[in-house]
Amino acid sequence: MPKALQGVLVVLLVDRSTTYEPHLVLPPAAFDRSIDASVEVHLFVAADDLRYGHFNYGVVADGYTNKPPSQLTQSITRQVTAELAAQRVFRNVSTYDSVPDLIPTGRIERFFEHGRRKRWTFILYYSNKLASLFRVNSFKTDGDIHLILTWPKPTEDVIGSYVGHFSLNEDCTPNGEVRPGDRLNRALGQILAQIRDKMFAEPTLTKSRKTPPLAPQ
Repeated sequence: MPKALQGVLVVLLVDRSTTYEPHLVLPPAAFDRSIDASVEVHLFVAADDLRYGHFNYGVVADGYTNKPPSQLTQSITRQVTAELAAQRVFRNVSTYDSVPDLIPTGRIERFFEHGRRKRWTFILYYSNKLASLFRVNSFKTDGDIHLILTWPKPTEDVIGSYVGHFSLNEDCTPNGEVRPGDRLNRALGQILAQIRDKMFAEPTLTKSRKTPPLAPQ
């Protein structure tokens, strides 16, 4: 095949791929309170194993690509900041505060969703029809999120370091409602909810009635 034609095919294949973007929706809390603190969220970082390619990250599925881990953590930081502000978990949440009470940062140890066909579907020619006829899931999805969120004060005293963990292990059949990455986003919301609830159980943090949120900066 001529090199020029090979280049065209590569471009077409790249253009048809979908780039995964994190999207966070924080599950509702069982309390109508805010933590009385102004929070300046610092940029999350990826663990060395992610940055050096020793572990999967993002969405591993046919037709999907991922940004480098450093860019992915930027997207996750923005999502966490926006959702903490929208849900009024704290009095104020932004990426800059002249007088913050807390300056959290996150370390992402694991962050991936791996979706692929089950092995038996590669053997049977009519596997898709058989799966539909007998309502058998033809795909398997697994994954893992491991996030450590540390909450220091400007004085460098640390209130706590909270670990959120969520594992994925599901059988499924691809459809238009649940796409690759949707389960990973759902798990990210569960992770942040775990950390939020741990902080609400922290006796050293003052809680007050919720006030209208300020838009993240």
